[in-house]
Amino acid sequence: MVCGMGTGIAGADGGPVVVSIVDDHPDLCYGVLARLPQANSSFAAGAMAATVPEFLELDAEAARRSDVVLLDLTLKDGSSPADNVARLKDVGYPVVIYTGEERPERLQGTLGIGADALVRKDEADSLEEALTAVINGDHGWVSPLMASVVLAAASGPRLSPAQVEVLRLYATGVTAQQIASLLGCTVETVKTHLKAVKIRYEAHGDPVFTKTDLLRVAIRDRHVERDWYLRGQ
Repeated sequence: MVCGMGTGIAGADGGPVVVSIVDDHPDLCYGVLARLPQANSSFAAGAMAATVPEFLELDAEAARRSDVVLLDLTLKDGSSPADNVARLKDVGYPVVIYTGEERPERLQGTLGIGADALVRKDEADSLEEALTAVINGDHGWVSPLMASVVLAAASGPRLSPAQVEVLRLYATGVTAQQIASLLGCTVETVKTHLKAVKIRYEAHGDPVFTKTDLLRVAIRDRHVERDWYLRGQ
């Protein structure tokens, strides 16, 4: 970041971009909201809140509505990240996920919940760039570090077409007997494919033990759509 220089962006009223933050770590909130305006006069500090409902209440009473919201993935109220993003987006706020999360599967999962940008807290120098991109209309900005983690998480072991089909069906609740009937093979063949899938994931450093584990990696590696349970309704 280049301190003290503008980026040619403006908030909704033509003034500085008002940045607010929803995070239950007050020291971090104060630090971010203090640093951004000092580093770049195009930004102004908005509200800080520990939950989305608290932020919405504070912002409704503010002199200026926030132009963009920084949102931590995990809040102490137990709220769902997807629900938090949806609630903010529903009332018109661009959302930048700003998280300390390091688990690849959690980070990869943020791609499908509607946020406008993804930044890790340990790459704070990218925050100004992310905010600028979002204000300029980029609704899919991902930091280089986040992108490398997400891409690594998304590249599961190489499976054969038959193994993928068995994984997809079994992980979404189809029994081995039903899979055998659907694929025209024996139950033993289905079990052999499942065993091979488990071995390959274990070799890939991602052991799976239960059907829930299989569903997790199948969704993560895009063998199963996230809304698979809505099919046929």
